[in-house]
Amino acid sequence: MARAAVEAGKKRRTGADGLIRVIALALGLLAGVTPARAEEAKPAPPPDGFHAAPSLYWQQGKHRVDLGLNVRVREEAWSAFSDDTTWYTGTRTRVSLKYSYDTLFALYAQFQDLRLNGLEATGGGAEAIYFMNSGLREDAGDDAIRQLYFQIQPVPGAVLRAGRQDIKLGQEVLYQEPNWRYLKMARLGERLVGTVGWSHAERSNDGATASIDFGEAKGYNVYAFAARPTTGVFDVPGEYHRQKDVAYGGAAFNVKRNTWLENTELGLFGLVYNDSRPTSKGGLPDSVMVYTVGGQMLGVYPMGPGQADALLWGAGQFGRYNDLEHRAGAFLLEAGYQLTDVFAKPWLRLGVNAGSGDNDAADGTHGTFFNMLPTNHLYYGFADQLALQNLVNWFVQLRLSPHPMFQLNAFVHRFSLWNDEDARYSGTGAFSRRNFGFVATPSRGYRTIGTEYDVVATFPIHRAVTLEAGYSRIQGAQMLNGDLDFAYFSLELNY
Repeated sequence: MARAAVEAGKKRRTGADGLIRVIALALGLLAGVTPARAEEAKPAPPPDGFHAAPSLYWQQGKHRVDLGLNVRVREEAWSAFSDDTTWYTGTRTRVSLKYSYDTLFALYAQFQDLRLNGLEATGGGAEAIYFMNSGLREDAGDDAIRQLYFQIQPVPGAVLRAGRQDIKLGQEVLYQEPNWRYLKMARLGERLVGTVGWSHAERSNDGATASIDFGEAKGYNVYAFAARPTTGVFDVPGEYHRQKDVAYGGAAFNVKRNTWLENTELGLFGLVYNDSRPTSKGGLPDSVMVYTVGGQMLGVYPMGPGQADALLWGAGQFGRYNDLEHRAGAFLLEAGYQLTDVFAKPWLRLGVNAGSGDNDAADGTHGTFFNMLPTNHLYYGFADQLALQNLVNWFVQLRLSPHPMFQLNAFVHRFSLWNDEDARYSGTGAFSRRNFGFVATPSRGYRTIGTEYDVVATFPIHRAVTLEAGYSRIQGAQMLNGDLDFAYFSLELNY
């Protein structure tokens, strides 16, 4: 079954109704579907006909049709640099249909219904951005085709896909072990190219992708794409329209773990980004043409009673940015250690994420790293106040798994500017036909931004039902006037 990640919420005064509907649906699923058990002997191929577990599908010989449902309700509370606390709710429903003929080809479509309720003019943080991009309305919504693509696999290991689809750079190769999957999906993937899955509308792309996996024997994977991003993310009424003046593409070469180095994956990537939007559609006075080249190393190593992990990532940029010569760079250094045989499997990690800033606005060179189209929520604080531009972010992270149905993830971030002559940046890239996608706040000569504390509790109560609650607090320093508090509760059904 094709699955799509879902995030949603609802208004405080109407949010209860949305929660009740999803809870009822979840209970019905729990009553009719047997929870996943430990893996036993490999089962025989399913017979032809309709099936309801583990997903809903129909099969007849080499023909198969999968039906997917993803519903997420998320209630959010914001108190951003003020004494007011506001609440709103978003509910997102996705229905997907996939037809496949053996492994040769497939057709996939995903429909999305999105509703935001209870947006307030005094809201802060992400709520304020949704409100401004929803025509200053308290309630906003839209129905749209989020994905629609054709996929063909002409030979084993080679996949070609054309149409509307997700593009997430850094997740081309995934592994089964939970620690490897987490590192690939939440500490490496989508640093420069992602869908902003945390947002209610998310981003999609119109274009083509190609990947070739040479198998475990050779240990290489090659991925390439060329696309135009759609609107979405914070633009709910205008979601999923093609941005014809924004185009980007790239390629990645991955050397799988144990191919060149034991327990270590290596990779190279190259990207090109062009934004020629006029100012009336959110563009800059002059166009942006930025080239990015970089590489990464990720490893997990047995060490003593546990496992150590290390992540190195670096990128350099050149090109033209708003009629200036562009020269910039960014790097990541992260390391951790997990006690795998101890109660709660404590996993302590620390590191630094840094993107260059410009030291002279009048010298004809733009030195601020360009974050492109990322999913920043995963990396620079869950309150989403910063981008990897003129930023130095030191962090400490602790992950705990005391029970299969309870995981805890906590961060402490310390934020400062790379260069106090530059600005503080926030945003996730082009998401509408009215905004550039990144906002710059003058530094006023200050360097220190503040400290953010994040904690998220996840309860996967069933293989198809997940509850989650989170809280973030930013204690502002020189660059922020006051403090920020953000809390949420979500319920997700993925069948």
